Amino acid sequence: MNIGEMQRKLSQWAEDDQERKFKDLYSLLCNIEWLRVAHKKVNSNRGRETAGIDRIAMWNFNENLDNNLDKLREELKAKTFEPCPVLRVYIPKPNGKERPLGIPTIKDRIVQEALRMVLEPIWEADFSNRSYGFRPNRSTYDAISYIGNHLTGLSGKGYQWVIEGDISSYFDTIPHRRLNKAVKKRVADKDIRDLLWNFLRAGVMYRGKVKETLAGTPQGGIVSPLLANIYLDELDKYMESNYLDISYGQRSRRREKGKSNFLYVRYADDFVVLCNGTKEQAQSMKDELKDIIKNMGLTLSEEKTKITHITEGFTFLGYKIIRSLGISGKMVPKVLIPESAVKRFQHKTREILTQNSTKESTSAKIIAQNRLTTGWCQYYRCTSSPGYFFEKLRPEVYWNMAHWLGRKYKLSISEVIQKYGKDNTFVNNDVTLIMPSEYKAKKLMTKTWHNPYTGTENIEREHLFSYAELWTGTDQRQNRMDLREEVIELKGTTCMICGINLHPSEVQVDHIKRRATFKDPRDADQLSNMEVLCTLCHREKTKIERKVLSRMP
Repeated sequence: MNIGEMQRKLSQWAEDDQERKFKDLYSLLCNIEWLRVAHKKVNSNRGRETAGIDRIAMWNFNENLDNNLDKLREELKAKTFEPCPVLRVYIPKPNGKERPLGIPTIKDRIVQEALRMVLEPIWEADFSNRSYGFRPNRSTYDAISYIGNHLTGLSGKGYQWVIEGDISSYFDTIPHRRLNKAVKKRVADKDIRDLLWNFLRAGVMYRGKVKETLAGTPQGGIVSPLLANIYLDELDKYMESNYLDISYGQRSRRREKGKSNFLYVRYADDFVVLCNGTKEQAQSMKDELKDIIKNMGLTLSEEKTKITHITEGFTFLGYKIIRSLGISGKMVPKVLIPESAVKRFQHKTREILTQNSTKESTSAKIIAQNRLTTGWCQYYRCTSSPGYFFEKLRPEVYWNMAHWLGRKYKLSISEVIQKYGKDNTFVNNDVTLIMPSEYKAKKLMTKTWHNPYTGTENIEREHLFSYAELWTGTDQRQNRMDLREEVIELKGTTCMICGINLHPSEVQVDHIKRRATFKDPRDADQLSNMEVLCTLCHREKTKIERKVLSRMP
């Protein structure tokens, strides 16, 4: 089966007939090629080796991949497949609170991905252009560029008032039965709906106890963002039909009658509505939205849903959007980096290069700091004059690294610069510290939207920059990266099993005798016990060793 072609057909059929209800979708899940593509996607995700409640990681599943996929297919065909409860963990949020995350089992992730592959092409033909979160070929950048490029509004007056919308605990409170009805509008296949229902009702396990899930979609589930968008599409359609999809003439007549017009953008459960009328009209819209959301079985957060004047600015998706004086002396819209984001970058840099981490690898620390700098600067390079902030943070990165190197190697700052400094940065072997000032501004450009499944563009997905997932440069074993560099320097870059010549970045370094055979594990890290391998030989060697270990009493 040509998976891409089938998805294109599903989306095209949905575009051509907006009332069509799809039948016989479940058979796609039972197709082995469909499951293989789903597995390939899950196998490439971050966190693929994190196990669910069955303690099976992806490497366990992959050891007997063909057999495991065949078994999964047979369970789906026989309709005996039962989703497991998700493993509940908590991850920190910027405000100091914690966000619940559900970790499904590997089998459940593959089936959820297969479901997403079936359902997403159908709903991409339906979804609003004003919805940007967790959709193919859409991103935070697109949402911000849409707002930034429309802030001038009509007649030069522009949008004055901003409603910053926030739905309380959205992912935890979506009503299951009403969500099922929303799915039923397009999916006549009861087997698909039953499978989705079973995922919704699978429960969560926390500290060994299973709790029922009577509402919500688990954050962390592959199909959850799609289901969340399906449910909130009702809000999008309400705004479109009543306020957004009207002609320029209709907008002008509304203004002549003293009525306001609106701009609306949603990213997952966060949304903003801009009003070009009075504050009272903005308040009236907020009340209207509150009622619509209440009728959907949800709650608009009074605490977080604020009405702000555009000259005070508002924060959306980590950007500050404001209208203020430009260099021409006129009021112009600007997209800025919030001061809180600058402070978080500084705090994270200090966390990576903390004083008590000098026993760790130099290369690891440089790589970790580079990931922070790259992710942060790429996220904010489309703002107004980002170079000012990037240059402001350059000494923060430079001097924190200089002091860290000085503490690690007991060197003065001048000695650090002499030994590791090069071209106003620091270099350790083949790893160079990236400076924020290396990144240049990128102009906000609003894209013309096309259905990604029926268009000619490649399908891409946004990888959100996240402080919580950033590596701080801590090795699982201290100085492992320094040891790797010493092994390469001593033993070269030729695989010691197959003899292939490798680039230094491709080299895998492994123990000749397993660490488990040493009384003191530190003895295993002697250079004499290390070997250079290519990725393929390293993978095969690891597979053999795991089988040996699994047979040991």
